[in-house]
Amino acid sequence: MTDEKRKMILDWMRKIHQLEYANIDQSIYWSNREKYIGISAFALSTLIACSYRFPGLEPDTFQKLPILLKHEFMIPLLTTIVAILTGLQTFLKPGEKSEAHRKLGNSYEKLRHKIETVLTGNLLEYELNQKIESIRKDWENMEYLNVSPRNFEKGKKRVKSLNKYPEELGFLPNQKKTETIVN
Repeated sequence: MTDEKRKMILDWMRKIHQLEYANIDQSIYWSNREKYIGISAFALSTLIACSYRFPGLEPDTFQKLPILLKHEFMIPLLTTIVAILTGLQTFLKPGEKSEAHRKLGNSYEKLRHKIETVLTGNLLEYELNQKIESIRKDWENMEYLNVSPRNFEKGKKRVKSLNKYPEELGFLPNQKKTETIVN
């Protein structure tokens, strides 16, 4: 394998590794959103249900309560919050998004392992070119899901910290930069 091909494949592997981590982090993000929204809705609806069993208060004590704690205000407010949280679960579908990103992260991992076998194998030039073309097609045909810039940067930093990959686009020959003067 030529040094240029090796660097190119390593560059592909670096990008795929970044996308793998970014999608895993995005999956965790959506999973946490689902958990926080679901637990909040459950806790508030339980509080609403139990509020009818709260011990009675003396009229003087009841009058001293802040308006937020009075039943006629608290129940509609909490019910509205539960409805909003339930709507978020329904329309955002965080569980489905989490699962889609998890599966995509796994697909990137499988493709990365395929690249590892090419890098570690003793292949003839013809076989190597076939494998490279197969990897390129697999990558090209993969489904893409947007990840947040934060999770993409997180994945990029994690991969960079591994110190396994050459500089980004390091396989391209150095080219002299030219400046254009615009009047």
